[in-house]
Amino acid sequence: MTKNVMSEVVTSENPQLVVLNGDLISGEATDGSDPGQYLHEVVKPLVDADILWASTYGNHDSDVNLDPTQDIYKHEIKYQNSLTSSMVSSPQAGITNYYLPVYPHKGSNQAPVLILWFFDSKGGHYPTNRGVNSLSGARGDWVDKEVNEWFINQNANLTAKYGRTIPSLAFYHIPAHAMLKYQKDHFNRRTTPGINGEVVVSQGSGDTDYSGQDSQFMRTLLDTPGLIATFSGHDHENDWCFKWNGTIADQNLTGNGIHMCYGRHTGYGGYGDALRGGRQILLDQTSMKKEIETWIRLEDGTTSAAVTLNSTYGQDQYGELATRMMRASNVASVNQEPALLPLVILWIFTWMCFHLRRA
Repeated sequence: MTKNVMSEVVTSENPQLVVLNGDLISGEATDGSDPGQYLHEVVKPLVDADILWASTYGNHDSDVNLDPTQDIYKHEIKYQNSLTSSMVSSPQAGITNYYLPVYPHKGSNQAPVLILWFFDSKGGHYPTNRGVNSLSGARGDWVDKEVNEWFINQNANLTAKYGRTIPSLAFYHIPAHAMLKYQKDHFNRRTTPGINGEVVVSQGSGDTDYSGQDSQFMRTLLDTPGLIATFSGHDHENDWCFKWNGTIADQNLTGNGIHMCYGRHTGYGGYGDALRGGRQILLDQTSMKKEIETWIRLEDGTTSAAVTLNSTYGQDQYGELATRMMRASNVASVNQEPALLPLVILWIFTWMCFHLRRA
């Protein structure tokens, strides 16, 4: 069923790039006997359609029977259409920390028009069945400080190399704490269309008490010139975007207008009865510094939560059609009070499709 969803969305949208934004494989449900086959089932619709993809890994991609390096990454990079990479070598850093430059259609000998940043927010458990490291127990479910420092340095190097700020987007599986604060204090379904069906489970909230584990990462996101929006997954019953202008007082962080978005639950594993689908992102290289079009393409061919991320997003009012909650039971209801997130997630992978409009 999951492969059918992917095929339907790809056929409807014909994207240039697909982002698999975490939880490709349900590690707790695997036996470690043939991890390459698990991954092949995930990417087969993209291979068949001959579409490029890039991944981040999520909390379910690492478990006692699933080593994300040996069992996923080393298999994924063998595919010709995979752009997934790993640029930070540290056991605590995770795997999928890297960036991809996007060049104008005239050729790659020019400066990039966009940088796509990918971060591993980790989570899950260290594998114990492969004997490749001495770490065990729960992995921290936040972007590591080494990755944060790498991000700062690499972004500065790119700015210096090309002599200007390059617009960028960022992807990571587990949402930042700012999304929870917005949902708790400011959520408005008229200005934030999409499903708001569960409490945000942010970085640092998994197997530990939250104590600002992602504060440094959030500060770096705010301090990164040209960063337009970030995209996460993790929470099956949320698929909205918000403009971060509010303050997280206990961390001395105030949003600067950056957009933070969810993808859409795509896989037919795990909890939730929302229709499956994927977030679409349309980029026009002549206007993307000012606005980005994004919407959800659903498995039944319809769309929802179509918004323009621009200077007035967060103030613009959207109608009932855009804010409805679409459920697999065909019962449409508007935003409800969030329910507690079930502690066990069997399988989710949220994904996004890119369309780069040429000048």
